[in-house]
Amino acid sequence: MFSISFELILVMALCLSAATLLQTLSGFGFGLLVVASFTLLDVLPLTATTFLVSLLGLVNSTTVVVKNRNAVKIPELKLMLYTGIPLMLLGFVLLEYMSAHLTQFLNFILGISILLCCALMLVKRKRTDRQSRPSSFLIAGGVSGLLGGLFSTSGPPLVFQCYKQAWSIEAIRSTLLAVFTIGGIVRVGIALFGTLPDLDIMFLIAAAIPLVLLVTHFSRRLTPYVDAKWIRIIAITLLGVSGVSLVVTSAPTLV
Repeated sequence: MFSISFELILVMALCLSAATLLQTLSGFGFGLLVVASFTLLDVLPLTATTFLVSLLGLVNSTTVVVKNRNAVKIPELKLMLYTGIPLMLLGFVLLEYMSAHLTQFLNFILGISILLCCALMLVKRKRTDRQSRPSSFLIAGGVSGLLGGLFSTSGPPLVFQCYKQAWSIEAIRSTLLAVFTIGGIVRVGIALFGTLPDLDIMFLIAAAIPLVLLVTHFSRRLTPYVDAKWIRIIAITLLGVSGVSLVVTSAPTLV
């Protein structure tokens, strides 16, 4: 049985609030920040953390997708899901196995994944006048699905892929949110067949939903007064430090 203390609740609330604030102001990073901080600070088991991230991401994205479903690029959405969903299943199986038998190796992979995602975010995206090849959507969807199954952090490959296209901003955001929503439903669904969090952790996860919604509402009011570029730099820096810390702390145990 997982032990819940006031300190655990406080750390969990602070990490979620900080990740939500940065996500709202910069447009990315919630899943990566939550998974990285929870793992480094040993807040929750990784299987419980990924379930939390999937559920909260699903709550946040569903309402927006329903309102903007007409702007979704359906052909590209299908391509990303064709490879994304099968590899998400593979990623989840790997998570279940490694969390039980190879915990430190799993943390090492998480650190490397975070650093690669940071590098991807730093690459300057050039929008093209022509549509990318279907194979590029298949590859982006597959990598995203694998990361989503392992760590519930499927965003960076898809964001990089979609923002290169000559689409409207509404189409890009709506398509991304559609992928995240469908992926979130699949991720939460397959988690029901894996290692589910204890009831006390499920209570904490339920309590986190209104907290995240409240911080999101508050953060949106700050948007006009904050330079998104600096928030992006802060978010990438925090992720980079987290990734390096996970690699450094877990690597010695692999030798």
